[in-house]
This record gives sequence, structure tokens and C-alpha cells, in this order.
Amino acid sequence: MRLAFKLVVAFLLANILLAALYGYLAVRHEIHVFERMASSEAESLGPALEVLVIDAWQTAGYRGVQDVIRTASRGQPGPLHVRWVWFDAQSGGPDSPAARAEQITSIAIERHLVVEGIGSDGNEYLDVYWPVHLATDRRGGLEFSQPAVELESNKREIQFQTALVIGGMVLISGILAAYLGIRLIGSPLRKLTEKTRRVAAGDLEEPVHLHSRDELAELAESLNQMCERLAESRLRIVNESTARIAAMEQLRHADRLKTVGRLAAGIAHELGTPLNVVAGRASLIQSGRLAPDEIGPSAAAIKTEADKMTRIIRQLLDFARASSPRMAAVDLRSVVKRTFDLLHRLAEERRAELCFDSDGEPVVAQIDADQIQQALTNLIVNAIQAMPNGGKVRIAVCRRSASPPEQSPPRPVDCHCIEIRDEGVGIAPENMQQLFEPFFTTKEVGEGTGLGLSIAYGIVREHGGWIDVASRPGEGSCFTIYLPVGATP
Repeated sequence: MRLAFKLVVAFLLANILLAALYGYLAVRHEIHVFERMASSEAESLGPALEVLVIDAWQTAGYRGVQDVIRTASRGQPGPLHVRWVWFDAQSGGPDSPAARAEQITSIAIERHLVVEGIGSDGNEYLDVYWPVHLATDRRGGLEFSQPAVELESNKREIQFQTALVIGGMVLISGILAAYLGIRLIGSPLRKLTEKTRRVAAGDLEEPVHLHSRDELAELAESLNQMCERLAESRLRIVNESTARIAAMEQLRHADRLKTVGRLAAGIAHELGTPLNVVAGRASLIQSGRLAPDEIGPSAAAIKTEADKMTRIIRQLLDFARASSPRMAAVDLRSVVKRTFDLLHRLAEERRAELCFDSDGEPVVAQIDADQIQQALTNLIVNAIQAMPNGGKVRIAVCRRSASPPEQSPPRPVDCHCIEIRDEGVGIAPENMQQLFEPFFTTKEVGEGTGLGLSIAYGIVREHGGWIDVASRPGEGSCFTIYLPVGATP
């Protein structure tokens, strides 16, 4: 509606300007016609009167001139009035011109001059001065006065007509503004605005239809086509994201199974001792060689070893089981401790020692504990494999401020940190950029698939965090997981 109002106002102002210009030019034309008529009458009388005035001056002087003027005035039909004036006479005198002194100059009296003036009766006149050269030093001439009553009437008529036209245009423009604003512009624009708001809110369904054949209808059609393409793109993105998430979950599950296979030998060895105890105690009970008071402790030993084996197997199954993401407030130290218990046998086989202080204060974060445990497992296993001659893997949990690597300018945020530091061979500088790429590995064939670090990186990124790496060849590496406090996964 505001746009239609602005357009109509601009159109109205342009028309008013044109009407006013037309009225001004019409008034000027009337003045010009009236001046030309007065000048024409003066030109028709001037030469004849000039001869008579010169003769009268030579014969009877000033009185003769006045007699000639009176005779000429009586013989003129209509309102034309003729009189003799001296151009140098003081204003207000009987022979002074009706025009102002500045209008009559030494140049003006040398030719025919038409000026507007006010008569003694207070009315406007159009005065035509006809210079007459007499045998005297004074300069004088004939003054033909034509009343401007008809001119003023014509001017008022033109002004009235102009005002009437302007008023009509204002009225018609107001009606056009209401019609154009509500029907042709206001209503279509309101529909288009509502459509854009729905698009901004994510509603791409309901199309907008305009029953017209103008640019607004073309804009509506283009908007509908854009929404159709956006809906198709959104559906395609959802499908691709779903497929990508499913593929990532499959890769993560496969990575877990790979780790389970790596741990199988160590766990089998760890189950061997409890099984031997159980078998031995059961054989003694079955043989009947035990005294009645020895049967109870043997059964208790069997139960203790069975519970130990059950706990080990449950840890392995829980780690291998595929699960959907579940965000919850979890103590990061407990996640590290659980991962520590799962990997300590693998570390012992590789002559590596896992070091973690489990007695610190709880560090609670909003995470998926299973996914973070998988990321930790991959990083700790990599740290163990990076020490072919053994060594220590130190794990620490803390809280510090850090800036995300892609943020510019850097703005530190409060983060939960898990630090895994090894004493291994380190990472070559040329491999640092490819470290988290899928299937990139520097390990021997059979040692790894190149998915461990990329899966860990993806898990941490999905939690709103990042992994920082510091390493020097021959001096070990340090992988730090940063999980911003309050980040939305």
C-alpha cells in the first residue's frame, strides 16, 4: 500500500507541476495577446496623431497639442484613452506618464514601449508610449492607455480552470491510489511478503498465486519455482545426510570390531587364569577329596573367578555393540577409566604402561559416552602402536581455555580437555596435514586401516569440539581432545 501511495503521489506531483506550468504559460499568452492588441491599436493611431501633434505644436504650441489629443480621444470607440505626456515630468503631475520613472528611460523613449501601470482610479492599465519629437529640448510623446479589466478577467478564468484541473487530478489520483494500492499492488505484495516469511520459517509448500499478467505475477511464479527447487534440494540433502550418517555409523562399528579383534588375544589370555582356577576347584569338588569345610571356600573361589570373567566379557560386548547417539551429562574421568580398563592388557602385551590419575575431581560434560570412549580407544591404541620399544602413555583430564583452529580472529572458549601423550616415534611434518584423512596410515600392512583417527576426529567434531596434535619425530606425540563447555552437538 505504501508503494502504491508513493507512486500515485509522484504521478500526482508530476501532473500538478504540468498543470501549473500550463496555467502559467496560458496567462503569459493572454498577456502577450493583450499587449500585442494594445500595441497594434497604438501603431494604427500613432503615425497619424504624430503628424497632427507636430503641426499643432508648430502653430499653437502646447495648447494646440492638447486640442488635438482631446479631439482624437473623443473620436476613439471603446476604452482606449490617449493623452500627451512629458517623459521628464515629475510623477503625479498632469502631464507625467502613468508608468514609473525607472520604466521610462532615455533609451525607452526612442522607440515604441509597452508597460503595465496603475491608473489614477487604482485599476491596472496597459500603457503604450509613442515618442514624438517636437521642436523643443523636452522629450514627450503619446500615451495610449488600455484598461486591463478584460486581461485580469481572462487571467482569473485561467487560474480557476487550472485550480479546477488540479483538484480533479487530486480526486482521481486518490481513487486510483485506493484501487491500485489495494487491488493491483497492495494485495499482491502482501501475498508475496507472507510467502517470503513462510520461506524464512522453513515452509516451502503452499505456493502463491496472483491472477494477473504483470511483473508481480512473474515474481510470484519465480518464487514458487525457487521454493520447489529448495524443497528438492532439502530433500536431497536430508537423504544424503541420512546415508552419510548411516555410513559413518557402519564405519565406527567396523572400527570397534577391529579393535575388539585386536583385544581378543589379550582378553583370551586374561580369561585363561580364571578358567584354570575354576576348572581346578571344580575338579577337587568333583573328586570328593576335599573336606566338607573346604568345599565352601572352593565354591566361593569359583564364583569370584566367574564374576571376573563375566565382567571382562561384558566390557568387551558393550564396547563392540552398535548404539545410537545418546547425549548425557557424564564424568569424563569415568569414561577414561573404563577405556583404561579395556586396554591395559593390550598395553602390557606391547610393553606399554598406561598412566592415569583416577582420583581427581569429576569433570562432567554433555557427551555420548560410548562415542567418546571409541574416540579415546582409537587414540590410545595409536599411542601404544607408536611405541614399538614400549614406553608410557599418559592420560590427563582437565579444563582450560582454547581457540578453535578455524576461528578468525581467535576467541578463546572454556573447554573440557582429554590429553593422550606417548613416548613413541612421533609424526613426520609432511604427514601432519593428512593425519585425519580416511584410509591414510603410515603403519605396516595389517597394523591399521587408516580409519581410527578419522573416526575419532568425526566423533569429536560432532560434539562441537576438535583435536589438536603436537609431535616431533623421535620425541613422541600429544593428542588433545577439546570439548567446548556448553557446545551444542
